[in-house]
Amino acid sequence: MGYFSFIRAEYRFLLFGFFMMGLSNFGQTFFIALYSAHFREAFDLTNTQFGGIYSAVTLASAICLLYSGKLIDRWRLPRFAGATLVGLAVACFITGMAHQLWMLVLGLFMLRQFGQGLSSHTGMTATSRAYQQNRGRATALVQLGYAGFEGFFPVMAIALMAIFGWQQSWLIFCAVLVLVALPIQIFLSRFEPRRHEVATDMAAGDVDRAHVLRDMRFYLVLPLYIAPPFLLTGMFFHQIVLAEERGWSLALLAGAFSLYAGMKIAASLVSGIVVDRVTALRALPFSSIPLALAFASLLLPPDTFGIYAPFVYLGLCGLNLGMIGPVSGGLWPELFGTRHLGAIRSLTSPIAIFGTAAAPVLFGVFIDAGLDFQTISFGCVCFITVAALLAFVAGRDKLSGVIEGDPHG
Repeated sequence: MGYFSFIRAEYRFLLFGFFMMGLSNFGQTFFIALYSAHFREAFDLTNTQFGGIYSAVTLASAICLLYSGKLIDRWRLPRFAGATLVGLAVACFITGMAHQLWMLVLGLFMLRQFGQGLSSHTGMTATSRAYQQNRGRATALVQLGYAGFEGFFPVMAIALMAIFGWQQSWLIFCAVLVLVALPIQIFLSRFEPRRHEVATDMAAGDVDRAHVLRDMRFYLVLPLYIAPPFLLTGMFFHQIVLAEERGWSLALLAGAFSLYAGMKIAASLVSGIVVDRVTALRALPFSSIPLALAFASLLLPPDTFGIYAPFVYLGLCGLNLGMIGPVSGGLWPELFGTRHLGAIRSLTSPIAIFGTAAAPVLFGVFIDAGLDFQTISFGCVCFITVAALLAFVAGRDKLSGVIEGDPHG
């Protein structure tokens, strides 16, 4: 089935996933960072203090996601999605009403938990378990919600801050979530396909989280699963240092990010088709090739590609992230079935979050120790290569039956 035919047949539930991914932007770092100066001024915080608070609430949210995320396996989707959006609305309300530091900390924690955590978790889990034959296409489409909302959320926030003030803008977000997003999403969630129940019953690898932790394949694919968010978070966080070392102007870097965004969208749509044809497990090792090439480009002399160097680097990064979206969306259902998919994703997502929280610190230590980005990039290429080989081994037929032969261990 092509994209257009698939969208015509399933547009209502695809919109549900699309909007859930888009609404997760309320809790994403790039959006909260727009308010960082106001937060620091209002509560007399230094950059280090605010950064420490933000890292702490991010890690706390990741731990809570281990438990809150698995509820999607037990609750009906309208109930779970509704609770998630109500929690996100309350987070916006508390942030907007914050006049003491503890309220800001609570608001930030809830934004990370219900926005970055549960909103994206809901959209991806519900989509992955609802479709079997077109899972790659479905996850590729709903992930466009993140990119689509990412484009206008900063403009919206800046405009509302200029007109009404930063605190009032959060109260407006709360009202929109309750009055508009909540009823729409509850309505759309009722169109969840029931075909996944049949697919679940037929899935030989339907296992719970405890069995996943005893399955060798989980540990073989995990390094490559976390490689893109971990490595690219570290690089992007220190991108100004990278630009200075490579001789790239900020204007050139900003232009390269436009190519990065375009490659990410295009690669996601193509990757969705590939996943449906060859499976996510087989596609996973090959999705790492653009990422390895991106870091390999930093091993070359800075003048190798001239002014196109940042475009080569970021274009390859976007290609990798676009490919990995549908691949990661289909990976866990293929390996372990869909009955406990929420619990499994609530295990893997916090691992990725921990990685993204640690990456800026670890890369900062490397830079402060005097390592240049050529050395760091060489280490990244080695890590990706080893991780890809492990993922390739996980896809071999003789390992694909580790658990399927006996789902109960």
